[in-house]
Amino acid sequence: MIHAALQTVVPWLAVAAVVIAMAWQQGLFSWGASAASGPARTIPLPGGGFSDGGHCGAEGYHYFPLPASASAPPAAESPAPVPGPRLVLGSYGYEKPSRAPGRFTIGLLFAPGPKGSLELSRALGGEGVAVEIEGPRGLVGGAHGLPVTWDSATKSGTGDSAEVSLPLEALCPGQNARDVVEKLQPPIDSSNTITGQPAYTLTVSVRDPGIGAQRRSMGLPAGGNLLSANNLVAEDGFLLAGSAY
Repeated sequence: MIHAALQTVVPWLAVAAVVIAMAWQQGLFSWGASAASGPARTIPLPGGGFSDGGHCGAEGYHYFPLPASASAPPAAESPAPVPGPRLVLGSYGYEKPSRAPGRFTIGLLFAPGPKGSLELSRALGGEGVAVEIEGPRGLVGGAHGLPVTWDSATKSGTGDSAEVSLPLEALCPGQNARDVVEKLQPPIDSSNTITGQPAYTLTVSVRDPGIGAQRRSMGLPAGGNLLSANNLVAEDGFLLAGSAY
């Protein structure tokens, strides 16, 4: 059994875990009429970016070259702070504003590590954000080149948090937003204890030269310019998952 817990490395990361664990149960994501999903081909998306429709059904597909471990449950957290930069999913869900199309929203939290600062470009290396949602039968939705909206407290893109939106046109044919969101949540019992992994894996990744620059400045092994995070539950039950590659 996997027990829900909170990480205390950075205070706002612990708050984020509460959002992930409880937002769906509390009904914070509103529902309107479900919009149609996208086609099984790549198309431009409203607001920017491109769908991954041409890869619908593919297993293990990622727009950025991530290792297989990027879509696997993370190992148990070490008591020692993560030495380098990290990306964490602060929240995720579906919303339907009254006068706008429905969309998935994903909160991104950037942790620079215990030393130094993480200098990211506002366009995240000019490549935007990549998002993939995969189920037991392969990719059910995804997009790349998605723009981000930085938190109002962020200055010149170097701050702590941002948000990315995934339009429903990024879903593969036949997918329903309500079903997808439900399957992104880990199962829980009557005591709100997490009892397993989500049926669908959500992977978010970014590539920016500032990531590699900070790793080099800290004398860390070469890890490239990539950061990724997913919605899977760690071996010790923590709800936060993020890696650098």
